[in-house]
Amino acid sequence: EFDAIPDDTEETLVGAHVHQGAIGTAVDGLRISAKRRDLPWFIGNQITLLLRQDGRAMPRRIAPDVIVYPSLAVAAPTSIAVAQYGPPTLAIEVASPGTAFDSDVNLLDPQGKPRLYARIGVEEYLVFDPTDELLDTPVWALRRGPGGFVPWLPEDDGRWHSTLGVSFAPQGALLRVFDHAGQLVPLSTEFDAMLTERERALAERERQSREQARRIAALEAELRRLRGEAG
Repeated sequence: EFDAIPDDTEETLVGAHVHQGAIGTAVDGLRISAKRRDLPWFIGNQITLLLRQDGRAMPRRIAPDVIVYPSLAVAAPTSIAVAQYGPPTLAIEVASPGTAFDSDVNLLDPQGKPRLYARIGVEEYLVFDPTDELLDTPVWALRRGPGGFVPWLPEDDGRWHSTLGVSFAPQGALLRVFDHAGQLVPLSTEFDAMLTERERALAERERQSREQARRIAALEAELRRLRGEAG
């Protein structure tokens, strides 16, 4: 079934800086969301999916930009055999000029990613255009319906809500992730700034505690002196 589908190669995987930045932001946001709920998600960054071919020793190799398995019975895989572990629940592709129309959003070609992901059982498929120039919309998405993939549209809040409990929204060249509580997951730079602010707040509280302890010690010393004089 997958004989005609070409393997993903280094040329198709390694995109421009904006492409890799969008992938990294989505991966970080998903990992932070899972950690906040202590969920055993596996979030893959261009991890290869192996598709078995009957009568052939070598499987087809397809590497979505981002995948999510709610759980995966293998630690730190470099590739995942779909026949053994099943398909990911969510697959995300970041569109680039070389892949957008030939593969990422090509609904007509059996070799295109939409029909491929539908056949292997992916529940949700999202394509993000970081340039906002390749597609008619920053986000093009499908999800599984009774008869196969159907359009996956944003809710009233402008976000694409996943069955995983998180949601997505475009923000410039980035695909931002909102956690299960609907909170925007900070970027790594924003997270670092939050940590720095927290460290400053902790240092200030420690300074105030030391000052309070010093004042209490001085008051206790004065009380002992007055008691001694009252003898």
